[in-house]
Amino acid sequence: MTDGTADATGRSEADYYRPETVEAACRRLRDADGRVRIVAGGQTLLPLVRQGLVDADAFVDVSAVPGLSGVTVEDGRATVGATTTYAELADHGLADRVAALGEACAVVADRQVRTLGTVGGAVAHGDPTFDLLAPLRALDADVGLAGPDGRRRVPLSEFLIGHLRTDRHEGELVTDVTFDRPDPERSGSAYERHAAAGSGRATAGVAAVVTLVDGAVETARVACSAVADTPVRAHAVEGDLTGEAASAEAVAAASERAPADIDPIDDEAGSPAYKRRLVATLTERSLLSAIGRAGGSP
Repeated sequence: MTDGTADATGRSEADYYRPETVEAACRRLRDADGRVRIVAGGQTLLPLVRQGLVDADAFVDVSAVPGLSGVTVEDGRATVGATTTYAELADHGLADRVAALGEACAVVADRQVRTLGTVGGAVAHGDPTFDLLAPLRALDADVGLAGPDGRRRVPLSEFLIGHLRTDRHEGELVTDVTFDRPDPERSGSAYERHAAAGSGRATAGVAAVVTLVDGAVETARVACSAVADTPVRAHAVEGDLTGEAASAEAVAAASERAPADIDPIDDEAGSPAYKRRLVATLTERSLLSAIGRAGGSP
């Protein structure tokens, strides 16, 4: 607890805590009175607080907790700490080998947000328009959580349960995301998105992760963001493409099935029909790029 001067949230620091361990953070979340908010980069939360759209009686700042930041790969399994920033992830060699991650980080808002905004913040907020969620969904990522009852791990597909709704229990914080690193010899990935002019928010985004064997698609995972309550897998596309030759014709045909798995709304970004057409186009582009990076030549 700090000394009562104003903090970055604009509130008194009397209700601002900066624990030094995950366990201490969990205790603060459990013991603090009233509504408690977790903050790290603060690029999503703090503007909402300043606008009066989010209430909080206490803030637990986890930005300095050791072990919550950084990227590691061990035995083919990648772990990205929750307080790792977009910029840090983009600069890591993992983002070069899994290009979809680097491409998603590169289009996030502006340099300040990329420098301060965190992977854990994006996951915990559960906004389906956030670019990073589509690649993580296509990578079959899991979310690590710590709380009063210990630690647990949940598939991202089950953690994101609705628009701005997650399976994070009271007193829990996101600790990391993990996923199997695609085979660097036979796999490729890509992220394509479209945003309206003047808007940093995706109208639609598509991530593809493809593995090839003997010129054919062994596995294809395609995830779409901003066109449903949560990022969704394009199962129809995946099913049509798996086992097929990695050709431009096969990709084009399969991509036409992308709208089958999305549920876009009518808003200022466009009509549902427009977004369905857009997703089909983005799916084709991301698949072609992913196949090319996997060593194919569609």
